[in-house]
Amino acid sequence: MKELTVLFLFISCVSFAQKVTLKGTIKEKATSQSLPLAHVLVLPDSLSTVADSKGVFTISLQPGNKTIIISYVGYSTARHNVRVMRDVTMDFSLQTSISELDEVIVNSTRFLNEDMLKSTRTSTNKITSEDIGAIPVLGGEADVIKTLQLLPGTVRGVEGSSDLFVRGGAADQNLVLLDGAAVYNTSHLFGFLSVFNPDVISEVEAINGGFPAQYGGRLSSILNVRTRNTIPERTHASADIGLIASRLFIEQPLMKDKASIWLSGRRTYIDQVVKAVNLDLPYYFYDLNGKLLLKPTSRDKIEIAHYSGDDRLDYLRDRNGDGVGQTTGYHSGNNSQTVHWNRNYTKWSHDITLFRTRYRYDVHTQFRENGILAFSDIHDLGGKVQFMNDSLPNNGSLYLGGEVTHHTLSPNVVNTSGTIAELLKSSSSRGRVAIEAAAFAQYEMQPLPKVRVSAGIRGSTAIVDNTTYFNPEPRLAVRYLLNERSSVKASYSRMAQYLHRVSSSAISSPTDIWYPVTDSIKPQVADQVGIAYQRALPKYNAMFSVETYYKKMHQLVGYEEGTNLFFNTDFESSLIQGEGKAYGFEFLVRKQSGKFTGWINYTLSWSWRRYNSINNGEWFHARYDRRHNGAVVLQYAFAKRWAASMVWEYISGSRFTPVIGQYAITSPSLTGIDLVPVYAPINSVRLSDAHRLDAGVKFKSKPGNFFQWQIFVGVYNAYNRANPVGMIVTADETTGALKYMQPGLFGLLPFVSYGIRF
Repeated sequence: MKELTVLFLFISCVSFAQKVTLKGTIKEKATSQSLPLAHVLVLPDSLSTVADSKGVFTISLQPGNKTIIISYVGYSTARHNVRVMRDVTMDFSLQTSISELDEVIVNSTRFLNEDMLKSTRTSTNKITSEDIGAIPVLGGEADVIKTLQLLPGTVRGVEGSSDLFVRGGAADQNLVLLDGAAVYNTSHLFGFLSVFNPDVISEVEAINGGFPAQYGGRLSSILNVRTRNTIPERTHASADIGLIASRLFIEQPLMKDKASIWLSGRRTYIDQVVKAVNLDLPYYFYDLNGKLLLKPTSRDKIEIAHYSGDDRLDYLRDRNGDGVGQTTGYHSGNNSQTVHWNRNYTKWSHDITLFRTRYRYDVHTQFRENGILAFSDIHDLGGKVQFMNDSLPNNGSLYLGGEVTHHTLSPNVVNTSGTIAELLKSSSSRGRVAIEAAAFAQYEMQPLPKVRVSAGIRGSTAIVDNTTYFNPEPRLAVRYLLNERSSVKASYSRMAQYLHRVSSSAISSPTDIWYPVTDSIKPQVADQVGIAYQRALPKYNAMFSVETYYKKMHQLVGYEEGTNLFFNTDFESSLIQGEGKAYGFEFLVRKQSGKFTGWINYTLSWSWRRYNSINNGEWFHARYDRRHNGAVVLQYAFAKRWAASMVWEYISGSRFTPVIGQYAITSPSLTGIDLVPVYAPINSVRLSDAHRLDAGVKFKSKPGNFFQWQIFVGVYNAYNRANPVGMIVTADETTGALKYMQPGLFGLLPFVSYGIRF
């Protein structure tokens, strides 16, 4: 009898130990959007868990028949009876409950704030399409870059531009990814709008420090833009009409829960509007996005994405009206394709991305037989693979992978014809082929209840001609949980950059030149440390953070003063390298749920440069060393159909180098006197500070209707302040004294946009 009892207990223990794993993804039924942090209860085991921020949960069970109960505030509770006999991955969906929609936002945000608080990540901001669409901007055209410029650590360029200067870095030190493919020119309308169509955006992640090992290639930031990636249950369409551009979006399921496709287009119609009043403005831009989504099995998901966009200007100056005149044209465009495959195993998963991307511009002028054409081109082919395991001991996770990119560059080509060719001969800088590759590993664990550590290493290399560079890039982040509501974090990261953009202007433009490392131009490298304090404010469903950082940059690429890059095909001889440093303090309080949402941001920062051949080798302020930068972003839903938004922005003026005197010398021909200017120390004077108030009101149709519409009206620069965009220097005709003027670009501009959805 005793032996039978022991045998029974042994069999019971073995049976109890043979558990199976159920992995599930929870989505909204109508849109297939993931539902973060939904609650999962399994009966009869009486086990419960909460899905992560992507709507994914994993739970270990005894084999057998189970009842899965899934609940989420704002959605009807779902019960699923399933038989689980082995490790399995399943999808679950919930039906929207209209009467509780307001509570959905409150609940999910509370948990997402806690998720951010307990992770090791710092210097990271995420924005959604809702954040982007709620902010009043120029022409009422929602814009990703304009929203990012309102967050800590990011300084914009001149008024209205889409430049990003992150933590003392240059505009080219930001890696911008669209579904995994690099975007080399992020602007339309000569910098006033970005290339990202807000209708197709799922999520935008901006990383300014504490970089994970899977990212590299730039010194200052990673901007990861992801487009829609869920399979809908029915056809959806939307259209928006604004003062600057109009947009159209449509998505169509092809096979239930297995395949779908969406397409989106955007075009400005300024050229067509002015034609109606007998004026001529021969400029337009367009974007075209599309994606095919496939889910052949419950474990696999494939995305095939396309993007193309162009800016075009073709102008004929015909003074005599005979059809013969000077023709000036400008074309600039991005084009990219990506294939992304994600597969989930029991504990591991992999992401494989193949991509192609190209950026090209050309500027041409033609008058009779005389012509000038200047163009530049960069073309990339590459791939990235990473393997992930989020089920390691000590609540650990591991990321492993690698990537390779083949760059083909034609930095600057100038073709001339006619008699002008005698003055400016055709020439081209030598085309370059560069291979950039990296391997990375990142391990995150929780050795103690209050301590979480993330350590990573990235090894990057670039091969150009017969020159090879290699840089180890270590990463480390530590989080200490003070209590359930607050934590302290510290991070260190090293970044290397093998592609550079050189420009002869103070701001970036589509005609800037991308150039790789060579035997004489070495990679740029940056080391950055940061310390952050974060606190959740559950009473207000808000998050507070304060962070300080120090960044040292080596081998920064610049150029000798007075260099003309546009028609210069031998510009490499004019490039110089130096060092930089940047440090600062960032403050953010953000509320993302409830009727009243928004954030307050303030950044205090310094940025310095030093080159041996400039300023006698002494440190000087960087062009966009703008000491104070802050924003107040407020949105208030004062009724179910009415919402108001407001943005107030303040930023210190950018820097320039003034002329403080002149002295006379005898001209080389000994026929007169030449005046030679005397300059102040480089970038020693600031333009006037800039500040602006934008406001808007949005009115929507009744919720629940099949056909939805909304009107967004407002004003850009409400108190009509002309913020400076540069400096114009003129000389008094009588005294010769120099006058400095700061022209503004935009005064008060009203806007209106109308959108429909069904």
